[in-house]
Amino acid sequence: MELVTPKLFDVPFVSHDAGVLAGAVVLRPCTAVDRLVPIQGEPSPIAERAIQQHEILVRTLRDRGVVVTVLEPTSGTPAETLVGDTAIVVPQGAILTRLSVVERRAETGVIETALTDLGIPIVGRIVAPGLLDAADIAVAGETLYVGVPLAGAGLRARSNALGRAQLATLAAAGGMRMVEVPLAPTVLRLRNVLSFVARDTAVVAPERLDVSALAGLQLIELPLGEEYAAGVLALGERRIIANLRFRESLARLRKAKIAVEAIDLWEFGKVGAGPFSLVLATKRR
Repeated sequence: MELVTPKLFDVPFVSHDAGVLAGAVVLRPCTAVDRLVPIQGEPSPIAERAIQQHEILVRTLRDRGVVVTVLEPTSGTPAETLVGDTAIVVPQGAILTRLSVVERRAETGVIETALTDLGIPIVGRIVAPGLLDAADIAVAGETLYVGVPLAGAGLRARSNALGRAQLATLAAAGGMRMVEVPLAPTVLRLRNVLSFVARDTAVVAPERLDVSALAGLQLIELPLGEEYAAGVLALGERRIIANLRFRESLARLRKAKIAVEAIDLWEFGKVGAGPFSLVLATKRR
């Protein structure tokens, strides 16, 4: 792990997903990334290209003034680099989730150590038998939006009622509320189809989630066929990093006055992982 001065940042850590990104944790992919299961119609990722694309992502973040802590792979599991699944950071500190994939649960311990080293307190954790993946959570001020996959398609449940109930309790203790967002059964993560690009604005794939749960927000709707283009990473208000493969959606976002930094994350896109999956925000201003 690259050394970063502990307690570089202080509370509040992350109050909103659209805040100016100042600190982040990433984990360098290893060659096992080529074993990630692609989404329907996509070929398997190519590890060498994925590693190069991840390096470009890190360089882009640093060029934009983000303090990036880079962790080295330890478990050798294909999905280890998807640090966005392991925890969410809220104003008071971090909440560690309990991953639905048993083989990945040790990853949370690695992230906990990194966060502690950075001076970010652990303010809660999802415990057994609760299940919850952090990429199903969006932080928006006093509200946590949590994706709830509808039954069907034979997909593994990424969360259960116990995990969501634990999160609701932790949110309430921090002065926040939780809103559940029903998802289409084929959606891998809430953050694939919903991301905040401003404090009052979200980019969404309307055919893949129940937009009635987002009442009061301005929505930028993306076209069919490019639903996962919604999985962007906000650099700040109306500034994002996006996967360049989604050309029609990027044009629509730019038309909506969103500044788009489009980079090649094609290999991660093959497995349905947007830039949000590869970055755990530790500080937003």
